[in-house]
Amino acid sequence: MSNIKMINIPLKNLFDSKRGNNDLTKKYCNLHQGKYMVYTGTTIGDFAKIDTYAYDTPNLTYTTDGINAGTVQILKGKYNVGGHRAILIPKSPSLLLEYFEDVLQPILKNLLKNGNVPSVTWSNIKNEKIPVPVNEDGTYNVERQKELAEKYNILNKKREKLQEYLEKLTESYVNISTDECIYKEVPLNELFNYRRGRSCTKSFCNQHRGENPVWSANNIEPLAYVDFYDYDGKYISLSRNGIAGKITILEGKFVINEDRFLLLPKCDNIDYEYIKYTVEPILRNKKKGRAGHSGQNEFTKLSFRILDGVKIQMPINEDGTYDFDAQVAIARKYAKLYEIKNGIQDKIRKIISTNISL
Repeated sequence: MSNIKMINIPLKNLFDSKRGNNDLTKKYCNLHQGKYMVYTGTTIGDFAKIDTYAYDTPNLTYTTDGINAGTVQILKGKYNVGGHRAILIPKSPSLLLEYFEDVLQPILKNLLKNGNVPSVTWSNIKNEKIPVPVNEDGTYNVERQKELAEKYNILNKKREKLQEYLEKLTESYVNISTDECIYKEVPLNELFNYRRGRSCTKSFCNQHRGENPVWSANNIEPLAYVDFYDYDGKYISLSRNGIAGKITILEGKFVINEDRFLLLPKCDNIDYEYIKYTVEPILRNKKKGRAGHSGQNEFTKLSFRILDGVKIQMPINEDGTYDFDAQVAIARKYAKLYEIKNGIQDKIRKIISTNISL
């Protein structure tokens, strides 16, 4: 082991790169259905299956653009490589794919070009220097690559387990109730009117640029900013497409597009934070569509019909009116719990994203 050393070698000296076949479109695949997988930019399953294959040996590949850009993956069996993916062909049989899969993953992610569509190209990664174990005579040491790959494998399994915990934690909700309150089950449509946003495309927004945010399915940042507004005040808003059912409380002057609903209260004694914490888990449970994986690629929907079926527990006073003070007190407890939850999530994400050199 003492005669083995690590040398940094440019990626282009280790591998050749070959782009996937862009002719393998969905239309082509539908016309040539078979049993051989076609892998494209998605890393979850295969894009399609056709009646021919281009490769029958393991290859190291990486996605070139899209949400999964920079993801490194070994493909095995008989298969095809379509668009949005490239192949790394080793220049020596002594280069172990499993070792380079782990070593290259953080490097490619760090070299991503983050525009409207994240991407990574051969031209911006080929000169990147990769640590490779070599013998005294300069040949690649396969056994050391295997040892390191096994260690990376153990680490990756721990990361996967942490990712599972994180996903469960992300989708977990708490239910706070207290014997100090009287509760009444109330249909959501007795508390609120629903309003869907206007048609407001990116092109339309570009023609009306201004300072007022346009909120769409994204709960983190606006779609655009325009020179007019539809609402001015504090409102409960929820996404109806994308990550459906996520509630955001919007304030100030803003616009919502067709991907969002507003909940307009029918009475005054309703605490918006209480509604957010109690209604969101119900809506997330009732969403329809593609659930996604690892917090990505979700595309779910909600409708007025689904909202009409929602019932929540509302604290009430002895005279039957809604107890606003109790709502506020319970919402504060929710806020404290979710603050702790978010802190734990952040720590798990930090551990998962930490790069460890072996």
